Amino acid sequence: MINQKSNKSMQTLFFPHSDIFILVVLAFVILISVGLLAGILLRKQKLNNKLKVILLSISFIFGGIILGGVPNVVLVIQQIFAIIHLPSLWLFLALRICIFLGLTLIFGRIFCGYVCPLGAIQELTSMIRFKPKLNYSRTYKKRKDFLRWGFFAIYVISSIFLGLKTSLFMNPINGFLILWTPFNVVILIAFLIFLTVIFISFFSYRIYCRFFCPFGALAALLGRISPLKIRRTKYCNDCGVCEKICPTLEGFEYSAKGECYYCNRCIDFCNNEMFIDNAKIAQINRLLTTFSLDADAVSKEKFFDNIIKNVIRLLIPYNHTHSFEEFTDALKGKQNLSQDTVQNIIERLKVVFPDEIKQLDLPKYKNWIEQNENRWKEKIEPVNLEKLLYGLVRETQ
Repeated sequence: MINQKSNKSMQTLFFPHSDIFILVVLAFVILISVGLLAGILLRKQKLNNKLKVILLSISFIFGGIILGGVPNVVLVIQQIFAIIHLPSLWLFLALRICIFLGLTLIFGRIFCGYVCPLGAIQELTSMIRFKPKLNYSRTYKKRKDFLRWGFFAIYVISSIFLGLKTSLFMNPINGFLILWTPFNVVILIAFLIFLTVIFISFFSYRIYCRFFCPFGALAALLGRISPLKIRRTKYCNDCGVCEKICPTLEGFEYSAKGECYYCNRCIDFCNNEMFIDNAKIAQINRLLTTFSLDADAVSKEKFFDNIIKNVIRLLIPYNHTHSFEEFTDALKGKQNLSQDTVQNIIERLKVVFPDEIKQLDLPKYKNWIEQNENRWKEKIEPVNLEKLLYGLVRETQ
């Protein structure tokens, strides 16, 4: 009887919305959809900043504000160790946490990255102030998890010896319940910790996820062996941008990717127009204007060849073979490039060099790229460093 009353009290406190069946079902369907959609968009490399903000906001609003911090996997872990002496209840909770860990094993840390409401608000916060510094002396350091596992032990010990009610304030996800039970002391303390986590997240990326979350400690182990990872392709030219941009140092080729939250920074910067040098754009346009004004004074074939090579060099630090294929497809009208400045040059080339485009010698230029590619693996020029803004305050030039 005492256990039943205790369970009823816990359910009322931490799941005050459980009686609103339609609300709970709707919210869970939405959260599952967010995770699936994020995975699909990442897989197809279609996730952009706007979609990312939308997905994260949905998780924060539905999982955090409406449901009061659901799914709360940290609470489940605390419950497991608090009632470890009750095998019947313990097994049910262990099954629940195994489901989340199983999803992490299959899909990587999609749950931590996009479904967890606390993870979502930390990611949104990081996007506001994130300005990467491309320090080319940055090297990969194997992560030491003493702090994380130390706090995991604290969660376990406090749950076992102090009981669930006493230790629940340690879980900042419970801070979402402040709207449901604003006068509960445990919830109030959890809310203050929640605010502290959010404040620190302006300056340190996902501070709770990376160092304090007990589920994050377990998920990091499974994330290392998950088949769904962001990997380099054959088109990578080792420009090093992903290594310098990743806030968790998982951009390095030989990292285990256990701390990858699919923030998409590496992909976003690998395919971003911000690296296109405006000075080179102006130079190419001047060449086209010069030819248009005095076409008889120069060899049309040589002039066309010069411009094509200048455009290829413009695509640094993209992989040049891959970019060249997209560029030639755009020349032939099969597609338009996302970079408006380059697409404008293509439109001018179509007008001035229609015959040369039809006779474009693809093997010749691919061979030229292969011969010169090593020289192009250069650092980003200082003029472009100020463009390295990301997220909600990102600027493009």
